[in-house]
Amino acid sequence: MKENLSHVLRVLGVGTATGLAFSLLIALIGWLSGWRTIVEFSDGLFLAGSAVIIFGLLSLWGGFTSRGSFALTYAQTASDLSLGERAKQLAIDVLRGYNVVATMTVIGGVMILLSILLYQIFG
Repeated sequence: MKENLSHVLRVLGVGTATGLAFSLLIALIGWLSGWRTIVEFSDGLFLAGSAVIIFGLLSLWGGFTSRGSFALTYAQTASDLSLGERAKQLAIDVLRGYNVVATMTVIGGVMILLSILLYQIFG
């Protein structure tokens, strides 16, 4: 239980820090591109945050597609892993996909939240 909580906190921390860094990068790119109004910055952050979340969902979907591939499943049976080891590897692969989605959702959520805050405070 304690290990799960630390993993969740790590995903939240990494996602928040990365989201803030991406937001600064988007703001810098926007400034160099000629954005001068809060609406432009807010829209840019919102679109970038949405794109990050969609990328995370597409990553999960790609994982589902690859695990459903008969060729991959058949190739795994030819390895020297036992049935238990293959099941453990499958569980790790599934959880890895959800980890990417969780991290990308936190990153995108931070960017969208900053977008809303910018507009509410300065708009």
